[in-house]
Amino acid sequence: MDTVKWMLAGIAVGAAAVTLRELQRRRLLSPALPTGAVLADVEEPVLGYDGMDQETLLEWLEDAELDDSDVRRIMRYEEANFGREPVLEVLGELLG
Repeated sequence: MDTVKWMLAGIAVGAAAVTLRELQRRRLLSPALPTGAVLADVEEPVLGYDGMDQETLLEWLEDAELDDSDVRRIMRYEEANFGREPVLEVLGELLG
């Protein structure tokens, strides 16, 4: 009896996944965002960013030669995901 329950659960999950994928493909399913809202960068701005602790990141930022667009991208990511004030201060200094 448990096997039947697990099979039915698997079928239900699969059907839900297929339905959601189809709704998204047809653009019938989209995130509700306030007018003018900007989605935060989902991916790390640079490879290994999420693995760096604050001190390592601060050292890296001092040595890295980043252009303004890179700094802004890192700043958006930091604000959306971690919000570490020392990191945001250094990023602000790099821009200004």
